[in-house]
Amino acid sequence: MEYTSGMSQIELAEFIDAERVSIVAEWEAFARSIQPVSGGMNASALRDHADEILTAIVLDMRSQQTAAEQAEKSKGRGAAQRLGAIGQLHAALRIESGFKLGQMVAEYRALRASVLRLWEKGGSDPGGVTRFNESVDEALTEAVHRFTETTDHYRDQTLGILGHDLRNPLAAIVTGATLLINAEGLDDRSVRIAARMLSSANRMGRMIDDLLDLTRTRFGDAIPIVRAPIDLDPICRQVTAELEGLRPDGSLGFTATGDLRGEWDGDRIAQVLSNLLRNAIQHGGESVPISLTAEGHGDGVRVTVHNGGRPFRRAAWPRSSSRCPATTGSARRTQGSASVSSSPPRWCWRTAARST
Repeated sequence: MEYTSGMSQIELAEFIDAERVSIVAEWEAFARSIQPVSGGMNASALRDHADEILTAIVLDMRSQQTAAEQAEKSKGRGAAQRLGAIGQLHAALRIESGFKLGQMVAEYRALRASVLRLWEKGGSDPGGVTRFNESVDEALTEAVHRFTETTDHYRDQTLGILGHDLRNPLAAIVTGATLLINAEGLDDRSVRIAARMLSSANRMGRMIDDLLDLTRTRFGDAIPIVRAPIDLDPICRQVTAELEGLRPDGSLGFTATGDLRGEWDGDRIAQVLSNLLRNAIQHGGESVPISLTAEGHGDGVRVTVHNGGRPFRRAAWPRSSSRCPATTGSARRTQGSASVSSSPPRWCWRTAARST
């Protein structure tokens, strides 16, 4: 369609309606250039919801909008539900087609460029251009939100399935290593190898449990806390023994004083201690011994990891750890509180109560 000198009287929304076929054709051509995902897509799939997106944009541009509503839209808080719905649907279909986030964003960039390039040939509607950009931005924002939300969900679901599927072959390794350790006629070297296999398999089991816990929290569930009567002494010694190989000079030690018995989740405590000791080894001075100390006193137990490393700046403390929600499921929570904190030059973990 050709426009005469009277084109200055035509609004951009009307122009988009009139040039819809050309704009959609350019959208399709750009989508086809995105290789290799577009290789097996037909014209309809390449266009996807381009026509519907243009319709939603035109309707939004023609709608009445107050200055306050425009300000909200500029901050990503617009109320154009049709734009959001179309953007989300487009994102879902592009995910199914194998598009990456950057490729989908590029489609909107190309759409904007196509419309403005055609409009530059003779049109003049500054207000319409502003409304057009706002509408494209809103549709793009909703599309990006749906794209990242959906891909995160798929990723976490895949991790959860992987974690569950790994348990069966790992169980076979644990069973085989246990049988070898208890078999008669093996020399000491073979027994030690089988013991290392069993220890590594158990470590992998805990890593899988951590992975499943992570996927549960990502799906909105909380990390389960199962409390039972335990003694922290063997837990501390086991964690220390597992990490001694990272300090072959023997500078990693454990000291216990007082009564360390209580009701806690032993696996969670072992995870906390393992993480703290690994951090202490990684960030501590190589020539300074690392000590894990457990002190039982009154109704609580204090566990301290000291590495003599360079202290964190106080301003960095809030960013030194992240928190995840916790729940007991069918079990009860420990009365009192639990926390992980960093105070130079040591890492501390403490429980405030020994039992109910």
